[in-house]
Amino acid sequence: MFFPFRILILLLLVAAVLALQVWLSRRKAWWPGLVLPALEIAYSVFAIISAIAGYYQAYGRAVPVTASLIGDAFLVFLQCNIFTVVLLAVYFICRHSEKRKKQLDKMNIQDL
Repeated sequence: MFFPFRILILLLLVAAVLALQVWLSRRKAWWPGLVLPALEIAYSVFAIISAIAGYYQAYGRAVPVTASLIGDAFLVFLQCNIFTVVLLAVYFICRHSEKRKKQLDKMNIQDL
């Protein structure tokens, strides 16, 4: 596949996920907007577990727990959760705007 075409597909996919996050975050219930960030956190935990399982599969012995392993696992967790932070930021911005809109509607009703 042509390289710029892949970038375009990736950007369209990210834009679609962000649009879905905005749509879910603006629902009346609070929990639908937290579904995608929860899936991202589950993915990062899965990435760490699969890396450990892959080590066991390759070498046939348990992973030696060292400070380096803990540090690397923490860095993998942070890298996998960069998009989670973006999704949570979208969630809180949308919820704040909806809350502000609801308060303005309440004030307008009281003014009548």
